[in-house]
Amino acid sequence: MIVYGSSLNMAGVAVSLKADSNLEAMWIDPHSPNCRQYLYEHNPAAIVYDLSDPPPDVDIQLLREQPGVMLIGVDPDSDEMLVFSSRSQQALSMSDLVSTIRQLSARTLQQLNGQNAGTGKGVET
Repeated sequence: MIVYGSSLNMAGVAVSLKADSNLEAMWIDPHSPNCRQYLYEHNPAAIVYDLSDPPPDVDIQLLREQPGVMLIGVDPDSDEMLVFSSRSQQALSMSDLVSTIRQLSARTLQQLNGQNAGTGKGVET
């Protein structure tokens, strides 16, 4: 796991992750000249960054070469976490694409309805 950023928030995240004996976390400064090369060479399972900073300098090629890498943006001020996954699926036809969109949309609606359970703010499908 790579903690990407130079903010105090990311320093705290790095320390917390390093304290977990089940994780191997490395903290890198995005301003270092070899930052991009470091991301490619270390094949991280996840790259954690501060949502208030620009996202890591990763591109589609890295995500294709290292499937499964998650980009996790965290915002300690709002307790928000945004997760992007590089998991890929085959899309051999337009119906494959439409099916994937429907599955993801249904999952999102289920999550929204679960979050709004008992509030009268359910989302209709």
